[in-house]
Amino acid sequence: MRTLDIPGIFKADAETILKCREDAIRIHGTNIRAAGDEVEICVRDYLTRMLPPRYYVSQGHLIDRVGNVSAQMDIIISDNFNLPSLQTTKDGTRYIPIDSVYAVAEIKSTYYKSKNPIAEFSDSIKDIRENLIHEEILNTAYEGLKDDTSLRDIVLEKANRVLNRIFFFAIFVDGGDFAFEDVASYYSSRDLRHLPNVVVILNKGVIIRAAFIDEKLSFNRYPEEAKQNEDWYFSPFPGVEVGSLEGNHLGFLYYMLVEHLANSHLEPPSLKGYLQKLMVGRKSLLKRANAT
Repeated sequence: MRTLDIPGIFKADAETILKCREDAIRIHGTNIRAAGDEVEICVRDYLTRMLPPRYYVSQGHLIDRVGNVSAQMDIIISDNFNLPSLQTTKDGTRYIPIDSVYAVAEIKSTYYKSKNPIAEFSDSIKDIRENLIHEEILNTAYEGLKDDTSLRDIVLEKANRVLNRIFFFAIFVDGGDFAFEDVASYYSSRDLRHLPNVVVILNKGVIIRAAFIDEKLSFNRYPEEAKQNEDWYFSPFPGVEVGSLEGNHLGFLYYMLVEHLANSHLEPPSLKGYLQKLMVGRKSLLKRANAT
């Protein structure tokens, strides 16, 4: 019986992304922005291909029901079945209702220490969490049945404590001058809610919140739900004579993302809430058909 070489598949996918970076640098040279755009498109295309049709992969801004708008995000994964985009401009930039969002990502072709990219992304996460309205949907069946457990959550059987939590991740295709020692103190001092859930540096390793138990790392997808004995770790996944370093890191990201999506649930957003400013009239302007 033939077996599927899963590590080999992720190795080939990672090589495609690496080649996108190399081709972009060859074509655009010192135009870092243009080269970065090429890499972003390549990663978005990869995620679009890998994720089921219910997920809409795009780029743009998050917007809440009162009109607050986030900074530009390289990747936004939203609910393709319920209002995946509120507005798309002529240049392809989308305004995505935050209530439709599963995940947000930052994509960089190369890690440059001087640009503090993780701190910059962390600031964007803080801005979204603190300045955009996004009410949590709690899983009332989390860790077992209780007096207030709803039938919805029993049927859903999701493992997440918060059903609509946004998953933040970053991908650096090339590690450049990255060294974990340079960011370790930042991770130790920053509010857990404002840090990426996972950072993947394809040719070097991943940064993840975890606990070291029985000589193994137990990963926590949601840093803000800090558990005992957890800390931030940087780890390469060289594998055991399978795949490749880059492919294994890409596969790990895919695993973390799919686990998040599978255990999330979004309620359909109310379009009325987003458009309520349009639907304000004046009594003096009303005309009634049967007025006497």
